[in-house]
Amino acid sequence: EHATSPDEETLWRAVESRWGELEFESAWRDRAEKTRARDLVRRLHVYLRDFEAAGGRLLGAEPHFEVPIPIDGAPEGRGAVLSGYIDRVEVTADGKVVIVDLKTGKSEPQTSAKVIDNPQLAAYQLAFESGAIPEAVGFAPGGAKLLVLRPTAASKDYVTPWQAPFDEEGRELKTFNVRDGLG
Repeated sequence: EHATSPDEETLWRAVESRWGELEFESAWRDRAEKTRARDLVRRLHVYLRDFEAAGGRLLGAEPHFEVPIPIDGAPEGRGAVLSGYIDRVEVTADGKVVIVDLKTGKSEPQTSAKVIDNPQLAAYQLAFESGAIPEAVGFAPGGAKLLVLRPTAASKDYVTPWQAPFDEEGRELKTFNVRDGLG
């Protein structure tokens, strides 16, 4: 037994309750952004409904992680620290953890081929592998994906380009890419 996600109206009320904290340069811009936000909430709700229908369950929302990254030549304990927040940590019906990063822009990647080397998703996978996401410890890896709410798409409300879990070769390459991104 697990809690279901909030319905669309509840999600929208949560957004609306904080809307007054935003400042816009004009009333028309406020109205336009509110219309766009309402559409994004609708698309998010469609994803959440589909996710639950497929037997998925939320493990964590916005957990913080820290992963020490050793740097060649640096004294012991003097490397970098990779840290951040993850939008969603999900578990699929077959017990695999999938790390999810929510995106709402028009220029976000739309296909899995475009996120194979995505350093942000790779960083989240490193966090999972290193045990830095406590709620996900003990689950099998299911990779990482973007949840792209498509603000201008008429047909599909969202796409989920996916980065496969690391294999040995991929782990080294992606760790290098993440380290490279720190510089």
